[in-house]
Amino acid sequence: MKNHSIKSISQILQNSNLRYVVEKANLLNEMNAKIQKLLPEQYRGLYRILNLVDNQLTFSVQNATVRQGLWLQQENLLKLIQTDFPQVTELQFKISPNFNQLNRF
Repeated sequence: MKNHSIKSISQILQNSNLRYVVEKANLLNEMNAKIQKLLPEQYRGLYRILNLVDNQLTFSVQNATVRQGLWLQQENLLKLIQTDFPQVTELQFKISPNFNQLNRF
Protein backbone atom coordinates (compact mmCIF):
# COMPACT_ATOMS: atom_id res chain seq x y z
CA MET A 1 0.00 0.00 0.00
CA LYS A 2 1.32 3.43 -0.91
CA ASN A 3 1.58 6.24 1.56
CA HIS A 4 -0.57 9.13 0.37
CA SER A 5 -0.89 12.34 2.25
CA ILE A 6 -4.38 13.40 3.13
CA LYS A 7 -5.58 16.33 1.04
CA SER A 8 -8.37 18.70 1.84
CA ILE A 9 -11.26 19.02 -0.55
CA SER A 10 -10.18 22.60 -1.37
CA GLN A 11 -6.73 21.34 -2.46
CA ILE A 12 -8.35 18.76 -4.71
CA LEU A 13 -10.78 21.30 -6.20
CA GLN A 14 -8.03 23.81 -6.97
CA ASN A 15 -6.64 21.48 -9.62
CA SER A 16 -9.95 20.27 -10.99
CA ASN A 17 -12.48 21.40 -13.57
CA LEU A 18 -15.05 20.89 -10.86
CA ARG A 19 -13.61 24.00 -9.23
CA TYR A 20 -15.31 26.23 -11.81
CA VAL A 21 -18.64 24.53 -11.25
CA VAL A 22 -18.33 25.01 -7.49
CA GLU A 23 -17.33 28.67 -7.90
CA LYS A 24 -20.31 29.32 -10.21
CA ALA A 25 -22.69 27.57 -7.80
CA ASN A 26 -21.34 29.63 -4.91
CA LEU A 27 -21.77 32.85 -6.90
CA LEU A 28 -25.36 31.95 -7.82
CA ASN A 29 -26.18 31.05 -4.22
CA GLU A 30 -24.73 34.35 -3.02
CA MET A 31 -26.68 36.26 -5.66
CA ASN A 32 -29.89 34.43 -4.79
CA ALA A 33 -29.53 35.26 -1.08
CA LYS A 34 -28.89 38.96 -1.76
CA ILE A 35 -31.57 39.28 -4.43
CA GLN A 36 -34.19 37.61 -2.22
CA LYS A 37 -33.66 40.54 0.19
CA LEU A 38 -33.78 43.18 -2.57
CA LEU A 39 -36.89 42.18 -4.48
CA PRO A 40 -40.46 42.72 -3.23
CA GLU A 41 -41.46 40.57 -0.29
CA GLN A 42 -44.57 39.18 -2.01
CA TYR A 43 -42.31 37.27 -4.45
CA ARG A 44 -39.93 35.75 -1.88
CA GLY A 45 -39.76 32.00 -2.15
CA LEU A 46 -41.49 32.05 -5.52
CA TYR A 47 -38.34 32.32 -7.62
CA ARG A 48 -34.67 31.39 -7.54
CA ILE A 49 -31.63 32.28 -9.59
CA LEU A 50 -30.88 29.75 -12.31
CA ASN A 51 -27.90 31.21 -14.11
CA LEU A 52 -25.89 34.24 -15.08
CA VAL A 53 -24.60 34.12 -18.65
CA ASP A 54 -23.46 37.06 -20.77
CA ASN A 55 -24.77 39.51 -18.14
CA GLN A 56 -28.26 38.00 -18.38
CA LEU A 57 -29.65 36.83 -15.05
CA THR A 58 -32.14 33.98 -15.46
CA PHE A 59 -34.75 33.24 -12.81
CA SER A 60 -36.80 30.10 -12.35
CA VAL A 61 -40.31 31.04 -11.24
CA GLN A 62 -43.14 29.04 -9.72
CA ASN A 63 -45.86 29.84 -12.25
CA ALA A 64 -47.08 32.20 -14.97
CA THR A 65 -48.60 34.63 -12.47
CA VAL A 66 -45.26 35.13 -10.73
CA ARG A 67 -43.49 35.41 -14.09
CA GLN A 68 -45.90 38.08 -15.28
CA GLY A 69 -45.64 40.04 -12.02
CA LEU A 70 -41.84 40.06 -12.13
CA TRP A 71 -41.81 40.78 -15.86
CA LEU A 72 -44.05 43.85 -15.38
CA GLN A 73 -41.62 45.19 -12.74
CA GLN A 74 -38.53 44.17 -14.70
CA GLU A 75 -37.07 47.66 -15.14
CA ASN A 76 -37.30 48.50 -11.43
CA LEU A 77 -36.05 45.04 -10.42
CA LEU A 78 -33.05 45.38 -12.71
CA LYS A 79 -32.12 48.71 -11.09
CA LEU A 80 -32.36 47.12 -7.63
CA ILE A 81 -30.22 44.17 -8.68
CA GLN A 82 -27.62 46.41 -10.33
CA THR A 83 -26.91 48.11 -7.00
CA ASP A 84 -25.10 44.92 -5.88
CA PHE A 85 -24.47 43.30 -9.26
CA PRO A 86 -23.76 46.02 -11.86
CA GLN A 87 -22.71 43.42 -14.44
CA VAL A 88 -26.35 42.28 -14.81
CA THR A 89 -27.91 44.06 -17.78
CA GLU A 90 -30.90 41.85 -18.55
CA LEU A 91 -33.41 39.69 -16.68
CA GLN A 92 -35.12 36.57 -17.94
CA PHE A 93 -37.91 34.64 -16.19
CA LYS A 94 -38.59 30.97 -16.92
CA ILE A 95 -41.50 28.99 -15.56
CA SER A 96 -40.44 25.75 -13.90
CA PRO A 97 -43.24 23.19 -13.53
CA ASN A 98 -41.11 21.32 -10.95
CA PHE A 99 -40.32 24.44 -8.91
CA ASN A 100 -41.85 23.15 -5.66
CA GLN A 101 -40.17 19.76 -5.88
CA LEU A 102 -36.78 21.35 -6.58
CA ASN A 103 -37.07 23.71 -3.60
CA ARG A 104 -37.33 20.81 -1.15
CA PHE A 105 -33.68 19.83 -1.62
